Amino acid sequence: MRRTRPGERVLVVRGSPVPERLSRRALAAARDRLHRTTPALRIRGERSALTFLEAVGFAFLFDNFGTGLPFLWAAVCGRRDPRWPRHTHHDPGIGLAWHLKDVLPARRKVYYGKLLLGKPTLVALRDLPACIAWFKRATPAWHRVAFVSGRMSRAAHAILEALHAEHPLYTPDLRRAAGLAHPGETRAFERAIAELQQGLWVVKTEERYEPSFAYRWDLFESRYRRAAAAAERIAPTEALAQLSGRLLDTLLWSTPRELTRLLRPTAEELEVALGDLEARGRLLRDVRVPGLPPRLLLSGSTIPPDALRRLLRDSDG
Repeated sequence: MRRTRPGERVLVVRGSPVPERLSRRALAAARDRLHRTTPALRIRGERSALTFLEAVGFAFLFDNFGTGLPFLWAAVCGRRDPRWPRHTHHDPGIGLAWHLKDVLPARRKVYYGKLLLGKPTLVALRDLPACIAWFKRATPAWHRVAFVSGRMSRAAHAILEALHAEHPLYTPDLRRAAGLAHPGETRAFERAIAELQQGLWVVKTEERYEPSFAYRWDLFESRYRRAAAAAERIAPTEALAQLSGRLLDTLLWSTPRELTRLLRPTAEELEVALGDLEARGRLLRDVRVPGLPPRLLLSGSTIPPDALRRLLRDSDG
C-alpha cells in the first residue's frame, strides 16, 4: 500500500489508513447533490420532486431536525440551510413545497404523515412496506386488540371505530363520529391523530380549503393496500436492515446513535441490522474521517466498487 502524500486526507477503516479521495468536504458535496441543495439541481415542479423523493426515500418538509436527512423546502430552494422568509404566504419556495406535499400524496405518488421522529415525513412508495413491517411490528393487527391490551389510547380507538364505520371523513365529521367534537377535546384529538399516524393506522388524504379548511382522513390499509400486503412478507429484522440501509444511502454517513433516534430499535436489533449490511458490502463501520464523528457508519454508495472492495479487504487483514 502506497504512502500518503503530505497534506493528503486519509480515510481510516478500523485503524487501517487507506489513501482515498474522501473527506468531509467531499462527503458534504455528495450529500448536497443527492439532496438537491445546489441551485442547479433544485426542484422546480412535481416531476423533479417525485424523482428526488424516489432517490432519497425519506424527506421531511420544512426542517430536518438536526438529522442530516433531506427536507423538501431546502431542495426547492436549492440551498442547504435556507433562511425562513418573513412573509411565508407570498414566498414562492414555501408555496411550491406546500403544494408538492399536498398533491403528491393526494395522487398516491408518495406517503405523507407523521413518522420519523413523529414529524411530518414524505416516504417513497417503495420504502413503505418496510416501514409498515418495522413500525407496526409490536402492534396487533386489529385495533380493538391494541386498545384492550393497553397499546392504544381511548381517543385513538374511538377515531378508528368511527373510520371503520365510514371512511374517509373530514376532521369535523370525524371528531363528531368519534365523540371528540367538544372544544375541550381538541388536544386529545390531535394527540390521538399523531399517535395513529406514527402507528400507520390512519393517513391524511386531502387538505380542503373551501368552504372551510379541514383535513380528510382515511384508514391507512385502505389507502395503501399494496404496501400493506407487501409488508406481510417482510420480517421485522429484514425491515430494519432495509430501512437502515436506505437511510444510510440517503445520509451517506451517520452514527448508530442517529439511526437509533430515527428508527427506535434496541441496541441488539440495530447491531444485527448493521452486521447484515456490512456483510453485504452496503456499509463500512468504525470509519474515521477528519471533522466527522467517531464510530462513523459510511454508506457503500459513497465509494467506487473497486475502492470499496479494497477497503473491505484491508480492514479484514
